[in-house]
Amino acid sequence: MDFATKMENDKRENTYIDPAAGKVSLRRYVDDWLTGSVVGAGTWESYERIMRLHVVPHLGRKTISQVTAADVEALYSRWTRDGAKPNTVESRSIALSALFSHAVRHKRISGNPVKEAEKLENKVIPVDERNLPSLEEIQAIASSIGPRLEPAVWLMACCGLRIGESLGVFPEDFREGVLRVRRQIVRYQGPDRRYVARYAPLKHRSEGEWRDVPVPESLSVLLRGFPSSIMSVGRRIRDLCVIRGTVRSSGSDFPLTHRTIFGINGRP
Repeated sequence: MDFATKMENDKRENTYIDPAAGKVSLRRYVDDWLTGSVVGAGTWESYERIMRLHVVPHLGRKTISQVTAADVEALYSRWTRDGAKPNTVESRSIALSALFSHAVRHKRISGNPVKEAEKLENKVIPVDERNLPSLEEIQAIASSIGPRLEPAVWLMACCGLRIGESLGVFPEDFREGVLRVRRQIVRYQGPDRRYVARYAPLKHRSEGEWRDVPVPESLSVLLRGFPSSIMSVGRRIRDLCVIRGTVRSSGSDFPLTHRTIFGINGRP
């Protein structure tokens, strides 16, 4: 079958890819992809950071149709030489694959080079309990970080929360020895390229979903020892944000929303 016949067949079957469609630089395509992305704020921020720091500097001058599986494998090797762990390489590859999958769906390229590339082996390494911080070390960290964020340390240590999850806990999330983890705080880059903190759904969950975590009684006693003047401090943070021009006067979407248990002692 000659090229012209194949092209006509591809057009009839809606599989034809115009060679000119892929002649856009990866740098430009990343900008367009991120601008039109509908992923959550946390995912968007992660993708933007990965592209800006770890992908565009190395592949940005190529067109998206020029990037091959060999280029992707070379990128994996570079990341590894620079000290990235297998899990980090995997996270970056997920973002890169999402970019090229978008290009495939929009008929810019015929295939995803990330899916064609050979993945690095990611061995599962069991946790060595001897490397976990001791109680004394956790106490030292909690004491040093200051009273405003000290509860976050104990929530991470005792309940296994991620950093962003521990910062998004409300007092009413505790009930009868169970913590209902509903949200996390993520860093988000707005249209003005400024970073702000916002609430987002939990990782790998949709808006409104949660998970329940049992709370040790010792942690419940500790948390009850922290001041409960949440709303008054929240109003102070809101007012300061309004004065500084970071939000509208309604205060409905100001950065680092004010009612978490960590807006209790410290200054904004």
